[in-house]
Amino acid sequence: MPDADLRGFRMHYRDCGKGQAVFLLHGLAGASGFWGDTLRELPDGYRGIAPDLLGFGDSEKPKGEVGISRHVEMLEVLAQSLGLIRWDLVGHSMGGMVALAWALKAPKTVRKMILVNVPVSGGRALHGRGKIGATLPGLIAVKLGLQLPPVLWMLRHLLRYYYVLDPRFTEDAKKAPLYSLRESARVLKGCDLSDRLSEIKVPTLVIGTREDGIVRPSEFERTAREIPGAEAVWIEGAGHCPTLERPEETHRAMNAFLQS
Repeated sequence: MPDADLRGFRMHYRDCGKGQAVFLLHGLAGASGFWGDTLRELPDGYRGIAPDLLGFGDSEKPKGEVGISRHVEMLEVLAQSLGLIRWDLVGHSMGGMVALAWALKAPKTVRKMILVNVPVSGGRALHGRGKIGATLPGLIAVKLGLQLPPVLWMLRHLLRYYYVLDPRFTEDAKKAPLYSLRESARVLKGCDLSDRLSEIKVPTLVIGTREDGIVRPSEFERTAREIPGAEAVWIEGAGHCPTLERPEETHRAMNAFLQS
């Protein structure tokens, strides 16, 4: 699990396998550990690269704005440093917004793209727990809850945050300082890419769930409808994190699309 020095900032990433490069971009409060199983499940002939975005995981955590475009800029530098020319993109939630922005900026560098439970409309896409969790009190509650197992139990069993007891989520989320969570939530709520979906020229798979209590399921339907030629897959019995909650079905759909 190497680190890269990118324009004065240290970025940590996981690099697994050989062949066609696939960037795996995590969501808010996540990091590369979120993709542990996904990296292992990639087909032969694929190279998974899962970075900790700036502000998260073991990457540097600068104070001040680190917006979607800044993430794209840093990832472009990482791709160049690795000698990559063309790659696939997989983005979950906030990471999907980064993937979309990357595909809009440099479509010729992207072979295929997979969007998993992505709030393309920014703040308008959030509902229920998503609206609460993106506020400062909600983020403080998350940080406190990560240190208090009874709170995590309540979130999982009473509010159906299925993934909050999963160490692939909790261990990463503990590393994100409150200021990174707050600034990223602010940027995410203010970023609306829905009017640009028709500009996407990259083959795209949209993965969504009908029980997502953070992003409105109608958001996934609209995304698949408005990206030209996009395919859509619904993962049943999962909430916001289908790769953790229904890994077999989700990875099967992802791998089939990458290899098609």
